[in-house]
Amino acid sequence: MIDKRSALLLRVMSAMLVVSLLVSCAPTATETPVAGEPTATEEQPAPTEALPTPTDAPVSKGELKIASWGDINTLDPAFMTSTEREFTIMNSIYSGLVKYKEGTWDTVPDLALSWDISTDNKELTFHLRQGVQFQKGYGEFTAADVKFSFERIIDPAQNSPEASTWDALDHVEIIDDYTVKLVLKAPSAKLFTSTLPLNAGFIVSKKAVEALGNDAFGLDPVGTGPYEFDHWTPGQETVLLAFKDYFGAPPKIAKLTFIPIPEVGTVEMALKAGEINVGGISLTSLKAFQANPDLNVYLKPGLKYWWIGFTVNTPPFDNLKVREAVRYAINVDEILQAAFNGIPQRANTMFPPGMLGRWEDAPAYQPDLEKAKALLVEAGYPGGTGLNVTFLMWPDETNTIIGEVVKSQLEKIGITVNVVVEEVGSFNDSTTSGKDNNFHISYFATTVDPGYATTWFLCDETWNLSKWCNPEYDTLWKQADAEMDPQKRADLYVEMQKIIDKDAWAIWLTNDVEAVAMQKYVIPGELFPNGRLAPWQMDVTEH
Repeated sequence: MIDKRSALLLRVMSAMLVVSLLVSCAPTATETPVAGEPTATEEQPAPTEALPTPTDAPVSKGELKIASWGDINTLDPAFMTSTEREFTIMNSIYSGLVKYKEGTWDTVPDLALSWDISTDNKELTFHLRQGVQFQKGYGEFTAADVKFSFERIIDPAQNSPEASTWDALDHVEIIDDYTVKLVLKAPSAKLFTSTLPLNAGFIVSKKAVEALGNDAFGLDPVGTGPYEFDHWTPGQETVLLAFKDYFGAPPKIAKLTFIPIPEVGTVEMALKAGEINVGGISLTSLKAFQANPDLNVYLKPGLKYWWIGFTVNTPPFDNLKVREAVRYAINVDEILQAAFNGIPQRANTMFPPGMLGRWEDAPAYQPDLEKAKALLVEAGYPGGTGLNVTFLMWPDETNTIIGEVVKSQLEKIGITVNVVVEEVGSFNDSTTSGKDNNFHISYFATTVDPGYATTWFLCDETWNLSKWCNPEYDTLWKQADAEMDPQKRADLYVEMQKIIDKDAWAIWLTNDVEAVAMQKYVIPGELFPNGRLAPWQMDVTEH
């Protein structure tokens, strides 16, 4: 997705963020390619002392060209619609009260130096850095910007897609210019794992938003991060420049240029030709790239989940029996072998291994064509008569393969499948509206917190692509979101996954593996455990 929060994820396969890097010069350094495992934590961070600001840091120089899989829509964190296209850019422009420590999912201070949490977990008082400057001359960051950034998201008049992220927030109190209190309606277990460190927690300049208005601000953003926005040329590039007044260590690269390149095959050809220096690759190309002596390949376990979803508010998939029939006709293992080179493990639920609340005993449905045909008879479609369905996807090699395999599999039970490919923007419009599709291939990017993986399927959630609504699920989600006991919280998420399975509106495919290839001289810095880039840490050796 087409995610509203998460996290930038480097694109692996079809929807992976692809990076290219061209640098004029930079200091030398080395790093060995490593693999990481996603981890989750339920402990709230303890108050911490101020982190030392690095001194004598090298001057930013050179250029990093990053080819993303699509163009931006907005760079306003309150209205972000795609983490894949926009999050890395935003993560370079903005800072939050806390951030993920590069290379880990641990949260560490950022704009907040320390914080105090009340015994009932409903009041959090943050002590802010002093002297932090906004980009473009918008002055000093203060508590007023925190209050504005968060309360703007929960304001119903704004209609922010991030509103559900802050559903626990009641209001923000300004104690003084450098002290701010978040007052919650209920404890929020995901606050430090997937709210504050992600775009809903990014701090915008109150003065800039009020001066420009939402739409203009989204295309001329102002934050306090390591890079400031320079310009956007639609369909061509988004350019950021190192922010000379950044409160942390200066980034090593002076200029970031994000270029939309949607086809992973095009990126792979450019990598092999040496035209770009870093790029996401498909798993079907993995072995060839690993054998290339001029490249390093980095593999990271993914946090996003791929799935086939049914639009349940329109025929024929409003019929549970039809959905169950398709589930017994689909051969997931065959799809993974064809589209993902058999590399990632099969997923029987949306949660990746190791995540709190994963349903370890979730059923792995195997193809049973006779049972599928019998279910179609019960549904009133004997032999698949009258079932002519649309399978919607965005343009991508992996999606194309999945579409071909699914079409072939469903023909075996008499269902005619029309594979329809739409550009990402149109795909988003079609799936969020529920029009023009019967079922779809998609993936959602998640975080280390299970509340994020499950939020998409609430009744009033914008990105509930299947238009499924189950009040019991919503109630359990709210209970889990406020539950501070890890085991009780885990049990609630298992129950939610069982409800999804019973209603049979999703076929889970995989949590995938993120793969990125880099020229030998590129230093990736500290990649996050799922392969996400931190461009402000990237560098190159002399070559």
